[in-house]
Amino acid sequence: MVAHEFDMEEVMEIEHTFGKGSKKPVDDNAPKRNLSAFFLWANKMRPQVMKKHEGASMAIVGKELATMWKKAAASEKAPFEKKATADKNTYQAKMEKYQKTGNYKKHQMRMLAWKIHATKKPFRKDEDAPKRSLSAYMLYAGSVRAQVVKENPDLKVTEVMKEQSAMWKALGDSDRQKWVDKAAAEKQKYNTKLARYMKTSDYQKYVEERDAYKAEMKTKRNKLMGIKKRARTPTKAKSAPKSPSKKKAKRRSRTPKASKSRSVSRRRRSAKSPKSPKRRSRQRRAEKKKSRAAKRRSRTPKASKSRTKSRSKSRRSSASRSRSAKRRSTSRSKSRRKSTSRRSKKTSE
Repeated sequence: MVAHEFDMEEVMEIEHTFGKGSKKPVDDNAPKRNLSAFFLWANKMRPQVMKKHEGASMAIVGKELATMWKKAAASEKAPFEKKATADKNTYQAKMEKYQKTGNYKKHQMRMLAWKIHATKKPFRKDEDAPKRSLSAYMLYAGSVRAQVVKENPDLKVTEVMKEQSAMWKALGDSDRQKWVDKAAAEKQKYNTKLARYMKTSDYQKYVEERDAYKAEMKTKRNKLMGIKKRARTPTKAKSAPKSPSKKKAKRRSRTPKASKSRSVSRRRRSAKSPKSPKRRSRQRRAEKKKSRAAKRRSRTPKASKSRTKSRSKSRRSSASRSRSAKRRSTSRSKSRRKSTSRRSKKTSE
């Protein structure tokens, strides 16, 4: 019976159907197991033994048959052993055929669910622990039970309990408070006893046994369900810190890092001091302006890159032309002035 052969969801659904006192499931469709040589012989000899021991219990009869079988000769046992082997062979042949059917698979699934349920049974109660204190209602019911049974002898146990609860509900606040106070005092006594007991060696022993039982049941349950425990990778021992290389040291020397205290203080400020509403409003306004500018740009079609380049080139050429014309005019005016000055000199002479 392997867990991966079955759908575990169906198995767990079957497991939820089992109760507290559920018994091991029996396969009614399976072929009946053959009897052993002793039981074949015992069925034949039992009436004689019961005549000798009239009124004896089945346990005494069984012990007598076991002693007789041990003392019996091999020749007497041989026919029964031969029949037992033949019956065993026929049973195995039938069982091999049955194991291929769907009923066998369903029974195996039910058996797996029952085994998983068996691992969830709680550990035994601590016999040495102090008894838990009773509640106010239970104290009152214990004091009234004898009177209710005496007045109503024909009532069943469940009916007596109903009568007690009705009487408890009919009590006034003052009468009920007495039992509440008594229950509180009993609970305080129980707590003091429990605190003392938890310091003893008996309690420590019980805790160890309980923890060991739970661990064992958990491993069994995981094995049945096909859950494998992952092996933890061993942690590597911390080696000595490596010395930083020369290149890293040079980079660090070039770019000095801010001190840890400043970075920590900035983080704390950013975490502690929330953004003011004014900053948020400013951010929103800036975002709105950006969106408006983007809309305007989308409305006015942009000139192509070729046109912008040609225009910039024409502007540059016109500027260079104006500059060259200015230079020419200045050079002409200078030459005219020089010629006039020369003529005036000649006339004076």
